[in-house]
Amino acid sequence: MKTFKPKFIPQLNSSQVLKIIPLGGIGDVTKNMYVYEYGDDIIIVDCGVGFPNEAMPGVDLVIPDISYLRDKLDKVRGILITHGHEDHIGGLPYIWPEIQAPVYTQRLTAGFIRAKFTEHNLPKNKIIEVKIDQHLDLGNFRISFYQVSHSVPDSTGIVIRTPEGLILHQADFKIDWTPVSGQTTDVGKVAQLGYEGVKLLLIDCLRVEKPGFNKSEKSIEESFEQACLDTSGKLLITMTSSNVSRMQQAINVAQKLGRKVAVVGRSFENNFQVSRDLGYLKVPQGIMIAPDAISSFAPNKLLILIAGAQGQSDSSLVRVANEEHKLLKLKEEDSVVFSADPIPSTESAQNALIDSLSRLGVNVYYSGVMSDLHVSGHAAREELRLMINLIKPKFLFPIGGTFRQMKAFSKMCAGMGYEARQILNVEDGDILELKDDRIKLAGRVDVQNVYVDGLGIGDIGHVVLRDRQKMSEEGVVVVVVSVDQHTGAPVSEIDIVSRGFVFEEMAKDLLEDARAVVSETLKKHTHKNADWRFIRKMIEDALEKFLYQATERRPMILPMVIEV
Repeated sequence: MKTFKPKFIPQLNSSQVLKIIPLGGIGDVTKNMYVYEYGDDIIIVDCGVGFPNEAMPGVDLVIPDISYLRDKLDKVRGILITHGHEDHIGGLPYIWPEIQAPVYTQRLTAGFIRAKFTEHNLPKNKIIEVKIDQHLDLGNFRISFYQVSHSVPDSTGIVIRTPEGLILHQADFKIDWTPVSGQTTDVGKVAQLGYEGVKLLLIDCLRVEKPGFNKSEKSIEESFEQACLDTSGKLLITMTSSNVSRMQQAINVAQKLGRKVAVVGRSFENNFQVSRDLGYLKVPQGIMIAPDAISSFAPNKLLILIAGAQGQSDSSLVRVANEEHKLLKLKEEDSVVFSADPIPSTESAQNALIDSLSRLGVNVYYSGVMSDLHVSGHAAREELRLMINLIKPKFLFPIGGTFRQMKAFSKMCAGMGYEARQILNVEDGDILELKDDRIKLAGRVDVQNVYVDGLGIGDIGHVVLRDRQKMSEEGVVVVVVSVDQHTGAPVSEIDIVSRGFVFEEMAKDLLEDARAVVSETLKKHTHKNADWRFIRKMIEDALEKFLYQATERRPMILPMVIEV
């Protein structure tokens, strides 16, 4: 094999070390963000969001803590994005305004990011498309890319040439020889990089516990077709909103079986339109209809792509399940297909959504009752072994998984001949230093969850970043309401308590009006199947709107719904 000689030779400085700091993406799977620092140069890989669990009331999203970077912003040469999923790009609208460095990524991912920046009224001139064979010189870092298979097109591995050696940052990937997008993992390029000599491999370990290889993404289409044939009414399919391959397969089934397609849900609509405009979706002429035209077609002529696969409380599918969606009502002959398994922290929310839909009498297809509704976009154990054997790195750094998966990854690598010192199991905020063929843990930076609250004010979305430790500035309003678990109707007086919000003489009348707002909100759910997560979200939204209009303040609202 011909020796590969890179054109770029970084300047090694004996007094400097290469630092690698994960600010997110370790242990909790989501909000991926990694800092690489050498001297006066910093690059960032990915900038994602996490999703709240039930211990985070009032929170819509969780983003990485960039406190470490705030006194180093002039050193940031660029933000590199591996692919277009929310846990890798979703934090950009909230974090980029502070950093304002160029964002480098492939074409489809750039399209997704532009749509987000447009929604948040941010400039788009620093979103830079790069081709798969392009090189970037960013200070002491030379960057290139290689193609990998994943559930969204234009997914990449990132090659980082540094003064301390070659590093590969391999986020989400799989080995799929027949992907819907046609983009296979470039194992030839990977092998070439391995021959050159890789010092450190950061690699996605989320599915290390699954033996063997994943099925091809193409296997999903047959399952969609079977669900469609078995459904005499409307067929709703929900999935990750950036899963372009699944969207394409759903469209293929709709065309084959003579159904029209509607897309419901803002995130879904945005990603669908970007993918279509850029040519990543092949959409037959005349097959698409607007959501407000759904009622004009016979149910058995409809296939609806809808947002809410993880059971997000404000998603379109949750509103449909709670009979609150203005355009879409379900009947017993309809079916809902979940083409996404829950991510860590959303299991209970997705299960609650499946229960709510089942209560309505519709047919619900999910992994527990029908196989091949979801194929993971993450490499299974043999795919990971193949990648590691091609690359042959000196050190391994598992990313993108839980701690138990990191442990399983370490055990797998030990079976491949790696010593414990070569496998780096760290936590968010740990500082790794690479110098002279040695790597060590050299302290840590303080990282905390930073929360995003989406507050709806009138018809205009207003996004507010809030650190919950500073909530004393706005105050807290706690709402306690007991509801009938079968009907959602209140069974006792609504109790509202405020702290640090309004003066005592104002509180009595204001809180009495607030009780009326909560009572009116709950009336909408009387005699309906109760979903306390959705009820809590409705109370929160209604009170946020009312209290802002009354006081121009935004206290933290904690609805506590007790089922009896």
